Amino acid sequence: MKRLLVIVWVLSWCVETGAHSPQWSKIIPSETVALRDAQSISASAEGLLYIADTGNHRIIAVDHLGAMMAETGGLGSAHGKFQWPRVVIANRGNAVWVLDYGNRRIEKFTRSLDYQGTLEIRERGDNTPHQPEAMALSPQGDLFVFDKDSDRLIRYDPLLKPQTELGSGSGAQFVSAISAMAFVSKAGLFWWGRGGREIYHADALLNPSMSLRLPDSAENLFLADSDTCLIYGYSRTVMAQCSWDAVPDTLISERDVREQGLIRIGSCSAAGGGILYLLDRGTSSVYRISGLQP
Repeated sequence: MKRLLVIVWVLSWCVETGAHSPQWSKIIPSETVALRDAQSISASAEGLLYIADTGNHRIIAVDHLGAMMAETGGLGSAHGKFQWPRVVIANRGNAVWVLDYGNRRIEKFTRSLDYQGTLEIRERGDNTPHQPEAMALSPQGDLFVFDKDSDRLIRYDPLLKPQTELGSGSGAQFVSAISAMAFVSKAGLFWWGRGGREIYHADALLNPSMSLRLPDSAENLFLADSDTCLIYGYSRTVMAQCSWDAVPDTLISERDVREQGLIRIGSCSAAGGGILYLLDRGTSSVYRISGLQP
């Protein structure tokens, strides 16, 4: 079994014992934004936060105060319309990617949310697009998609041409029920299957490697990334795994969640300058946490 390179550099925004308390700000709901069953957030390098506002069938971009900066969507099947968008990725390159679950497709947008293109998973002789369930993006522009209908992971190049697959086999080649994915720049692709006790790993070419064993099985687990660390969490805890052989760092504890009044964390995204964004699906709220530094 291949051994993942141990990363000794620790997140600059990880909390250390005795460090000053991080600052919490609830930025949504705001004067211009109210969410309905939002399911995914992603912070861009430019400082905007993109949100899959699933219940309102739209994608929005807000600034650090929660003010609306851009919007696209509405219920429909035309390009730029959505049916239950579940995942948004805005922290790679200059594009924004949206997993449009109800329309069984992935769409690409500019930072200002202008439509650029569509990916549908099709097989020869099959007119119905397969169902994308989860996705991740590498810094090089490779798109990784879990095809729920055929239980396979597919890697597409930046031109959206399929290159490699993982699945339809046994042992390390078997994948199933993937509901969360993230790509860590210096480590590779990570994914989790609903109800499982392991976070699985493969390199950028989908060669499987060792997995991370979780202490308990989980019904809902979310994955995110920084340049060198995998971020994952349950409904009331957020962890950072920066070294495969070490105990993960606790970024947000259950005590933090209770004190701030959160109910169920469903997504998070790391931004520069020691900032972490959290989406509380229980209250359709978004929090900005700053000062997560030693």
